[in-house]
Amino acid sequence: MVRRYRKQRDLSVPRSEEESRPKRKKPNGCPELEPIGSTRFWRHYASRLLSPLAVTALPLLFASELWLKVFNGTIARAWDGSGHFALAQLYDRTIFPDVFGWTHAYFGGMPFPNFYPPLFYWLVALLHHTHLFSFSTSFKIMIMLPALLLPAAIWLLSWKLSGNNRLVATCAASVILPLLVDYRFTNPLGLMGLSYTSTFLIGMYSQTLGFILLIGWYVVYFDERQPRPWRFALSAALLALALLANVFGAITAAVLAAATIIYDALKYFRSSDPTGRTQARSTLIGHLLSPIVAGCLTLFWLAPMFNAYDYFVTRPQHVEFEQIAPVVMWLWYALAAIGIGLWLRRPTRAMWPFLTTCLILAGCVFFAATFSPRWFPLYPPRLIATLNFLLAVPVGLAVASGLRRVAAQLGFDFELSSRPKARESGRSGRRQVRRRSSLSQQRSGLAITGLALTALIATLLIVGFRMITPPPMNTVAFYSADDENKIDELLRFARKDGRAGRYLVEIQPFSDVAGAHDGRALNSYLGAQGNETLSLFFREASPSVMFLNPLMNVLSVEQDVYGISSMLADDVDFGRQSLAQHLEQARFFGTRYLVMRSPTMKSRLAAERAVGARHDFGQWSVYELSGETPPPVRVLQYKPALIVSSLSLKGRRTTDYDFVRFAEEQFADNSYDVLLARSPERKIDRLGTLDNFGALIIDSYDFDDEALAFERLREFAQNGLLILLSSDSLLFRRIQGSLAEFPRAEIIERQAEKLGPWLESNGPTRSYGGSEIRRVWRQIRDSLDNHKVTVTSQTPVMLRSRIEQNRIEVDTGAQRTVDVPVLIATTYHPNWRRTDNEPIYTATPFFMLTFVKESAQLVYERRSLDRLGVVVSASALLLLCCVTAWRLRALKGRA
Repeated sequence: MVRRYRKQRDLSVPRSEEESRPKRKKPNGCPELEPIGSTRFWRHYASRLLSPLAVTALPLLFASELWLKVFNGTIARAWDGSGHFALAQLYDRTIFPDVFGWTHAYFGGMPFPNFYPPLFYWLVALLHHTHLFSFSTSFKIMIMLPALLLPAAIWLLSWKLSGNNRLVATCAASVILPLLVDYRFTNPLGLMGLSYTSTFLIGMYSQTLGFILLIGWYVVYFDERQPRPWRFALSAALLALALLANVFGAITAAVLAAATIIYDALKYFRSSDPTGRTQARSTLIGHLLSPIVAGCLTLFWLAPMFNAYDYFVTRPQHVEFEQIAPVVMWLWYALAAIGIGLWLRRPTRAMWPFLTTCLILAGCVFFAATFSPRWFPLYPPRLIATLNFLLAVPVGLAVASGLRRVAAQLGFDFELSSRPKARESGRSGRRQVRRRSSLSQQRSGLAITGLALTALIATLLIVGFRMITPPPMNTVAFYSADDENKIDELLRFARKDGRAGRYLVEIQPFSDVAGAHDGRALNSYLGAQGNETLSLFFREASPSVMFLNPLMNVLSVEQDVYGISSMLADDVDFGRQSLAQHLEQARFFGTRYLVMRSPTMKSRLAAERAVGARHDFGQWSVYELSGETPPPVRVLQYKPALIVSSLSLKGRRTTDYDFVRFAEEQFADNSYDVLLARSPERKIDRLGTLDNFGALIIDSYDFDDEALAFERLREFAQNGLLILLSSDSLLFRRIQGSLAEFPRAEIIERQAEKLGPWLESNGPTRSYGGSEIRRVWRQIRDSLDNHKVTVTSQTPVMLRSRIEQNRIEVDTGAQRTVDVPVLIATTYHPNWRRTDNEPIYTATPFFMLTFVKESAQLVYERRSLDRLGVVVSASALLLLCCVTAWRLRALKGRA
């Protein structure tokens, strides 16, 4: 038997650039590299790039109208896209190159981009600051380029996982065409991400960028050869960028890395060959260290986000499986199952980690839609979009297998693998050699016929698919110059004359596509140009959404169902309040202008005394509230009440007691004389000075030293109102037994209740008029009203203030012996602090409250843990660069 051996390549030696270049044979039979400028050289690489370029251009043919609208547009008009465009403008002007900032433009102030992956905005600003592109062009580049590269990224991933098989890669990149251009393959609203509907028409711009970086990272990360310095550094950098681009890409990357590390560990422990074991250990260490380094590189953003996560409003919204996986996707999943079966018959090294990841993602989608914790914002539709596009790999494998079978029946050779097959031995090998020789003689004659057949099939597919593909529900992606004029006049008024307060823009009926998109665009661009509005698409970032979203719903003809746990949104009684009450609630937030479009709201406002001037701009009208708008910084007339209670902005039940619930009751009640302020310290024995508060309300009885807690409350009750909500706590029982020592204490009994349902806030569902917590609040309100403590001052308070982006200055006009309570109508966030380290409190609804004698300065800045994250990221980047350079130099010295 004749045995043929191939020389094994030493995997420890880096592959040079010349090894991948095409070779020709010298007269003596030795291979010689083709010159870089030769025709054969360019033909070689052109043949390799033909398939990726073709699958990249194919979606452009089907969605050419949509691409042209984006390319020729002026500013974004998409559902969330206008908000992204406005935030990118603010970031470009006021925050870049930092990734930690604050804006007063929305919700009465919100952190940005602290809770949102910052890479998309950072890249847009970077392009603009090069002065090579306008801001609009920079923004379009960052949304069009990832969408353009998506098919090529799928091609690259499939090519890598299939063992460099170009047929599988081409099929995988081609079959995603329906998912990209046909909205029926996502869901009716297009809220899954990655498709053209989601990207261009909904405005989920960053998810495509994150997916591209995710694929680029995994192609580099999962490599059969030993890790090299540049590969390790590139892998860590790409993973860090993927984490900073999109949270759903970050979740997928974490699962892929974990599956790969487990697979490498199993391979290492099962290996018995010393050489193979050494290589497996090296691969395992590289795959383990790369995510750790990437995590360190992203701590400059992750540390501030996790450090303030208690102030992030999650969205516990249930989504039906029919919306996540529509019936039309069943064929996709069936093809994926067939491809997985074929893959299992001929497994590759990359198969197990990848399929494990897909299985885990499928489990996560099911978990998120059924058993997900109320505090975890794992939105299933966005996660399943990543899974669907990853499944293009086994789907492409199934389609490629079918094409091979059809081609074999027709006598064509569809083998496009760029990896040479192992040589056969023995009699079967000689028969295979003779067969290949015969096929090579026929190939020249079949080439033209095969090319013509392929072109014919492609043409039929293009024509047929375009005929059965319905147009998108709308093509509202970017404003044209003419459409922008519809809102430009109103924006000019706001820039010039409308700066006396904040704006509330009416939510338009979703059936009115143009009006609904224009309303969201007005809301976004008012904030971008220097005005302040009450809402934005990125509502999780601000706790004020718990109050503002329900308020905007009752002042609009359409309800924007958001899914937050808000009693105000769930309460039928709040929606039934009079328009005058809702206008007072809006005024308390500093609202001066109501931007309305519907005839219903215009007629209702016309009958209200609180409404003054009206300004018409086409179908839109701006109504000014008459009277004085409360200033953003003001002195309180009565001393506030301090409440010791928990804080929850995550999923809540209807029976839960916490500060937000009490603040919601006070806000709905329009009783703002004695505001509630939350104590930042929940342990009673550690409470600071209480002299500035007229009342103290105890909801939770936490302490380290019971005797000291008892004494602190007894001391306060000598002169101040102490409201004790009944509890099973030992401290409460002790106070109740010694009530004679607490002359100004009042006990409010709370009845024991079963756990109520979760607050979904998908619209008013129940009345809270007879609820136990509302009864408790009314007793608290009556006690506070009966014991108001007027703020006394030796001299009149001539308050002066100045609000900048990251700084607020307050001056009372004179040196005082007692503190003056000052309410700042800006959303509370723990990163706001006073330069003199005096406390800042959360006050109803979610404003900031502080006490000032003469002057005070509040600054928004990183805390100690946030600064540590910046130091760790900078150190990790420096160390990675130095180690990579040193190892590259060492390898070069060996060569």
